[in-house]
Parts: sequence; structure tokens; C-alpha cells
Amino acid sequence: MSDRDTNAPDTTSNVPDTTRPVTSKPRGTCKYYNTSRGCYAGDRCKFLHGHPLTPYDQSKTCKFYASGWCSRGDKCWFIHAEPSKPSSSSSEQDSDEEEQLCSICYDKPVTYGLLIGCSHVFCLPCIKNWRGSEGKSSEILEAGTTKTCPMCRTTSRYVTPSSLFFAEGDPRKADAIEKYKNSMARVKCRYFERSSRKRFCPFGKDCFFKHENDDGTPYVFSYGVEHYMGVGVCGSTCILIIAETSVRSDAAPETMMKTISLLHGIPMVADLKPC
Repeated sequence: MSDRDTNAPDTTSNVPDTTRPVTSKPRGTCKYYNTSRGCYAGDRCKFLHGHPLTPYDQSKTCKFYASGWCSRGDKCWFIHAEPSKPSSSSSEQDSDEEEQLCSICYDKPVTYGLLIGCSHVFCLPCIKNWRGSEGKSSEILEAGTTKTCPMCRTTSRYVTPSSLFFAEGDPRKADAIEKYKNSMARVKCRYFERSSRKRFCPFGKDCFFKHENDDGTPYVFSYGVEHYMGVGVCGSTCILIIAETSVRSDAAPETMMKTISLLHGIPMVADLKPC
């Protein structure tokens, strides 16, 4: 029997090892542990062998949740604890809890969907389904109803995911929205990346995602969303947007731009110019 066979760990056990080397960063799951070959590092592996939480994970508060949004939701290894609030009566606490139920499904949201200018509570899946175009008639999309709050009809151009609910006027809501925008600014814009020959993005300088030149410097458009959605786009750019939004390529320019506008929840400007 070889040394490798002798030292190979028992991969049939699901009990996480608590004697792993100490690391300064949160550990991920070992990608070799659940494979047929197992993890040759055994007790020396710095990653988790299995998915159960460790005492280290259970004792730490999730810094992303505390800041407003954790993308892992209820799958996060760390504690999702709301910031401490001033003591209040039990009736007030029950009232606050009731007010934070989703206005559509009436469940307690894992992740909230915050709307601009509105204090109604929605879970992210419900509000995204409301705002989506699937299964909705052209009349409803054209009216722009789906891009408003289902309760008060306040228009909101986008939804901000948040682990905590903040009412309109709460400075923490503005902070959560700003932090989410900053996180999106680190992600490359799909429209911009697919228009390498002639840079284009239908949202222009109003886009939340990254527009970056090949040398790493920011690419700044001269105009915003109303300009680029109000003028015709031709050639490869038109094909790009059509591919992303399922617009017929033989449709009139006005029809193409109108459909793109409806799907993205952006109102058309009055002086639409054809290609």
C-alpha cells in the first residue's frame, strides 16, 4: 500500500473537522472533499469539509447584513442580526414586525426590494415578478404600471435589494441604495462589453454598471438614458440590444426602441428619432 493510500482521509464522514489550521479569512468549502478522490490534505486542509457551520462562523455577525444587504440571504454562514434598537413595548414591537411583511405574499422577506419614493414593504422575488414583462400584455407594459409600486403607484425606475427594510425618508435607506449602486459599479456592463467596436449603452452615463476602457480608465458617455433611448441606434448596436430584449429585427425603429423602453422600465421621450 502506498503512502498516499495510507494517508488518504476518510471521505465518508460528514463530521466537520475542528482541528484545521487557523486562517485570518472566512473559510469556503473544500472543492475536493466531496469528490471521489477526496481531499489529500486531510486534517491539514484550510477549507471546510462539509457544509455545517463552525463555532467560529456562528459567533460572528455578518458585516454585509449589518450594512444593509447580504447576497447569500438565509444561506449565509454568519449571524444575520439587526442593529440593536431602543427598548420599546411588546405591542410596538409586534406592530413593527407586522408592518415588515411583504405586501404581496404576506411573508417575512429574507431580502427586501426597496422602491424609490415609497415606504411599502415587498420581498425581492415578489416585486421583481411584478416589474417583469413575462406574461403581461403590451397594454400593461405600455402603460408603465409594472414600474410603479403595486400599492401606491409611485414610479420607481429600479429596485434595491436589502437585508433590512427602511421606510422612505430614513437616511439608512439612502445609504443602502448608495452602497448597492457602488457594488454594481464593480460589475462590467453587458451592453458596453458587447459593443467593442463602437461603444454603446442604452443607459449612457446613467448606467449603474462599469464602463471601462481597455487600459483600465473609465469610459464616460456624454449623455444619459433619455438621450440614448430617444435617438435611433443602428447597425451592430441595434442587433446587440435586440438580442438582449427579444425585439424583432425587422420591426420599425420606433417599435424597437419602444419595446426596449418598456422592458427596461424607462419612459420614451416625445421627440423619438428613427434610425
